[in-house]
Amino acid sequence: MWKIFLTFVFHRFLIFAIAIFTINAKISPQNSGRVIRPFQSQSVLLHKFMERVEEGSEVRALSVLNEQPLGKMFELTQDPFLWISRFVSFALQINSVYSVLIVSNLLLLLFLWELNTLGSRLALPEVASGAGVLTVLWMTSYELSLGSNLSLSCFLVTMLFRTAIDSQWFFAGIGLGLLALNDRIAIGIAPLLIYLFWYFQRFNPASEVLKKGVFFLAPVIIAVVLKWKYYQDVWLFVQGSAFVNVITALRTGSISQWPLGQNNFGQTISLLIFLAGAISAAVVNSSFIHRLLPIAIFIVVLAFSSYSTLASRLLIAGICFEGITASLSGIFLRLIQLALIIMSCYEIVSLF
Repeated sequence: MWKIFLTFVFHRFLIFAIAIFTINAKISPQNSGRVIRPFQSQSVLLHKFMERVEEGSEVRALSVLNEQPLGKMFELTQDPFLWISRFVSFALQINSVYSVLIVSNLLLLLFLWELNTLGSRLALPEVASGAGVLTVLWMTSYELSLGSNLSLSCFLVTMLFRTAIDSQWFFAGIGLGLLALNDRIAIGIAPLLIYLFWYFQRFNPASEVLKKGVFFLAPVIIAVVLKWKYYQDVWLFVQGSAFVNVITALRTGSISQWPLGQNNFGQTISLLIFLAGAISAAVVNSSFIHRLLPIAIFIVVLAFSSYSTLASRLLIAGICFEGITASLSGIFLRLIQLALIIMSCYEIVSLF
């Protein structure tokens, strides 16, 4: 885990520095004869950085929530990310921007911890560590540090499968319930978790299985009832998902058009990279469950994500990187890491 943490610190420092240089280049006058433009004051640059972060939907939603009494929070929103951010904002007496940044980065670190733990269950610790490093360096992973509630989905999905493998069904149930309040992907994850529940519990006494099953399924049922309007159109959502779009494109022979078009090229490359990782994991892993998990999570993410969000949403299936790190030698992994760092810097320049 220490390799993942050091990579996280280095990478986030790098993209923050790139963001500051980009902001400075946009607000500083062009001086002839000078290679480097004069630097603005630290307060000006940080203010511009925070202004960009404030544009996020989570910050705007939390700003509205902070104006209401703490006791009304659960009435106004069912988003666990906003609940946590509201408590942090109240406890530390900080504004919405800082609260969202703290919560998203904390959840990101928890996601990386769970990813490393889950990867260690499926493969060698070195392979799990390599998967975590690739996740940190992925070109859209900066979003998880800038206040996106996607960090919560990444953490919960990874935690769910780690607790399922460890037969911690009470925690799996709580996690699935929280995920159902935050992301429709919980409906796609649930059947896979139910299969794992049957797989690991099928030889236990019926009374024990029933008790664990109640603890496991009750939270998600309650969550779906509370957000029933959110799930009423779930089938329509799946019909417009990346998975259905790709299947339709393959069936109609239009795969060379919109998937490889200029607007979707980055999403398609992301899909192919994660697909390669999922297939590699299915090949190199030893047991059936270990082979099943990466490719099953990958398919569920496709089925509950729009094509335009794939480059970001595929991080939920970060365990697919385990297949890449297990299949490639050191020099190729270093080249991939370098390419991801370069693309991350380019994304930050484009963002700021």
